[in-house]
Amino acid sequence: MLTKKQLLLKVHLADGFGPISELRLAAWLVTSHNWALSALEIAQIACLPERYWLTFQTSFDSLALQQKCATHERYVQYLTILEADYPQRLLDSLCAPRVLFFRGDLCVLKQPCVAVVGARQATEYTKQALQHLLELPQTTTIISGLAQGADAMAHEVALQKGLRPIGVIGTGLNCYYPPQNEHLQQAVAEKGLLISEYGLDVTAKKHHFPARNRIIAGLCHSLVVTEARQKSGSLITANLALQANRNVYALPGQVNHSLSAGCNQLILAGATPLLNQQLLLDELHYFD
Repeated sequence: MLTKKQLLLKVHLADGFGPISELRLAAWLVTSHNWALSALEIAQIACLPERYWLTFQTSFDSLALQQKCATHERYVQYLTILEADYPQRLLDSLCAPRVLFFRGDLCVLKQPCVAVVGARQATEYTKQALQHLLELPQTTTIISGLAQGADAMAHEVALQKGLRPIGVIGTGLNCYYPPQNEHLQQAVAEKGLLISEYGLDVTAKKHHFPARNRIIAGLCHSLVVTEARQKSGSLITANLALQANRNVYALPGQVNHSLSAGCNQLILAGATPLLNQQLLLDELHYFD
């Protein structure tokens, strides 16, 4: 019989089963003493809409899914929402991932965490600012999404300064997006922690990145936005962080520069202007 952890993995990798249904199943499993369930029983417990039952049942009972689960059990470390090691900050956040695949050291999640997000077209201003602002205690972790631009700069500076990096990606752990960040992604996994809610071989899709951003916002104690356009993904992440009761900092920029418009807008709306490194140091001392 599958363990509860293995059952959640199998459901997570199956077709036709969405995140809300997964959360319902996970909530049921907390108090259940009998989880030897058929696909139909799982669908009913999770209140899966009937139009998805056939898709889910076909996938759940297939040999292909059995082989996929065996591959993940053999080659990937993973954590489910039912386990004691699941990060509490993420558990308390919006639509917490039911399964997290990871490479690296989970202990870094227990350290003070600063998330850095910003534009993919980030300029030298972001890099110079991060070189100054990330002169932080080596017990600090830096979280970002391993995207091109500000994310990559944050990870590179963190590694240079001996800080532990956490990369949250929108693909499977064995995929690289963008491809030029492959070596950086490997370094993040070796020196810190690499996290994804997507199984092996899942490639990048547009909707994966807003979903990834909620994990970044949920894991951090504080979030820094370096450069961002108005209505950008970085502002969505900042709003998610605010909803999770995290402190949000924005790097002030030139009033006539499009990449500063988002940060200046955040400051106008109440985000703390990140004028010096001491602001971060004071807050990290509180969480240490």
